[in-house]
Amino acid sequence: MQETILQYFQDNATPFLDSFFNYATMLGEQYYIIILITWIYWNVSKKNGFILTFTFIISSIVNGFLKNIFHTERPYQKLDSIEGKRIQTGSGYSFPSGHTQGSTTLFVTLALILKKNIYMVIAILLSLLVAVSRVYLGVHWPVDVIFGFIFGIIISFVLYWYLNKIYDNKPLFYRVLVYFLLSAYSIYIILLLINSVYFNNEYDFGDSIKILAIATGSFLGFILEERKFPFLVENKISIKIIRFIFGFFVTIVFLLGLKYLFPEGIIFNAIRYFIVGFWISAGLPFFGFKMYLFKKE
Repeated sequence: MQETILQYFQDNATPFLDSFFNYATMLGEQYYIIILITWIYWNVSKKNGFILTFTFIISSIVNGFLKNIFHTERPYQKLDSIEGKRIQTGSGYSFPSGHTQGSTTLFVTLALILKKNIYMVIAILLSLLVAVSRVYLGVHWPVDVIFGFIFGIIISFVLYWYLNKIYDNKPLFYRVLVYFLLSAYSIYIILLLINSVYFNNEYDFGDSIKILAIATGSFLGFILEERKFPFLVENKISIKIIRFIFGFFVTIVFLLGLKYLFPEGIIFNAIRYFIVGFWISAGLPFFGFKMYLFKKE
């Protein structure tokens, strides 16, 4: 059944559909996600921005756990009749779909924040569009995107409810952040050992380690910002635009510029993504006070 669906997309592919689904799949990629999260965190609501960030990061880490438990090959790797397209976004293991789970988590959580049914409908449609794009491009099995979609919805509803419940109890909220990081590191070490002994492929953890690094940077940065220099998002729209452009520009410099300065490897990728996470949550607010882009609480 899965092969039939994949083959149907392959047989009916056109240059227009190739282009359309290439753009559609980008909705689940890091640059669009960073733009959305940073705009909300810096300019709309620090609370909602961080809840959106926390939920997305946890969903991504869960996705990484599952990928390295199931070790599922991708369709274009297993089937000679399937041509993988945009395969640079389809490395590593296949189940569940990271693009689908991540975009579903992001869009559904945002819809919960906005609290209108129409936004939830749009969130579901956009999530399904990303899911279909992954199958069309031959980088995921249908079952990958189905479960990625389901996991994304479950994580969104559960974490949105829980994080809203504990957010104002800052000591508890900080403990949850720290306990989560410690648990995630522990599980990754266990999975890494199992993976190295039984599967002999250490590089399968590359994307997961990036997510864990950006989680560490953003969580620790958030705790530091809240305790030492809490900021207000309220300001003139012109100031909001300036601080977003400046903040996003520096984010891209760290994300891409350090990539050319650091040697290629998991450790340096982890350092790069840690810096990005710390800059978003604490770096821009700190320098923003010096540049009169933020006001203190």
